Amino acid sequence: MNRNTQKHSYSAAIMPARLVVALLAGAALGLLAQAPGVKIMRDRGEEFEALVQKADEYRAAGKLLSAAQVREQLARTSCVVNLPKPATKALSDRQIWQRSRESHARLGWHYLCGKCDKWHLGLSGGCFITPDGVIATCYHVIKPNPEHRQASLVAADEEGRLFPVAEVLAANEFTDTALVRAQVDAPVKCLALNTNVYPGDGAWCYSDPLGRAGYFSKGMVNRFYYQKSKDREGIRLEVSTDWAPGSSGSAVVDEAANVIGLVSTIQPASSTRARGTNQPPAAASTMITFHSAARAADIIALVKPPARR
Repeated sequence: MNRNTQKHSYSAAIMPARLVVALLAGAALGLLAQAPGVKIMRDRGEEFEALVQKADEYRAAGKLLSAAQVREQLARTSCVVNLPKPATKALSDRQIWQRSRESHARLGWHYLCGKCDKWHLGLSGGCFITPDGVIATCYHVIKPNPEHRQASLVAADEEGRLFPVAEVLAANEFTDTALVRAQVDAPVKCLALNTNVYPGDGAWCYSDPLGRAGYFSKGMVNRFYYQKSKDREGIRLEVSTDWAPGSSGSAVVDEAANVIGLVSTIQPASSTRARGTNQPPAAASTMITFHSAARAADIIALVKPPARR
C-alpha cells in the first residue's frame, strides 16, 4: 500500500467515528434545547385523556355543575371577592410567561354531543384571580351550548389537574365577563387585576389557540374603543398580541403580570376595494386582524366592595 492509499484508508476509517461523535453531539444539543423545567407541550394525548377520565369520574359522582344550573346562575350580576392588589415590579418576558402559565385556567364543557354517545371535553381559557379558586373568564366561554344534549362546567390548571366548578359568581353578557369558583383542593397561583393601562403598554397572552397548548405571545395595547349595541355603549381593549379560537377567556397581562383584559374576539378585516381602484378585489384578502379583549375594569365591576385587600 503506498502512502496515498494509506492516507485514504485512514480517512475512510475515521469518518464513521467522526459521524458518530457529531450525531451524539447533536443529540445532546437537542436534549438541552430548552432550559431545565420548561414543559414540552402536547396538544393532545395522555394528559388530555386523563382530564376526560377525571371529568367522567366527577360526573358519575354527581359533583359537576350542570348546564341548567349555569344558565340560571348567569343571571347573577355581582359577587363579593377579595382581590389581590396589582403588582408594580416590571418582569422579564420569561417571568411573565412563568406567572401567566402558573395562573392559567382551562375552562369549558364536559358534554354529550348530538352526534354520538361519547362524552367530550371542550376547553377554552380563564385565569385564577384568587388563591381559593376564583376564575375570571369570558361570558361566552361559559354560556351553555344548545347543541349539547347534556353538559357540565369544569376547570383545569396547567399541571393537569381537573376541578369541578362550584358556581358562577357573577356575569355580564354585554361586557363578555364572568367569574366562577372552582373547587380547588389547595391554594392556587393567581394574578391581580390592573386598570392603569395606556396604548403602547406591553401586552402578553398565554393561551391555547386552535388547540396549540401553552402558546405565549407578546404585543402591545393598540387602543381603547367604544362598543355599541342598540341601547348600550361599552368600552373594549384592542391589542396586537396573537390569539385565535380556543384562546377565549385567557388573560391578557401587563409587564408586571397583572391582568389587563380577557381574550374576547378576533376579527380578520378584508379590503373592500382593489388597491388603486374603486373596484372590488377579485378575492377577499385579509389586511389586518383585530384582537379585542374585555377590560379588567369590567371584571372588577362584577365585584362588590371590598374589592381589594
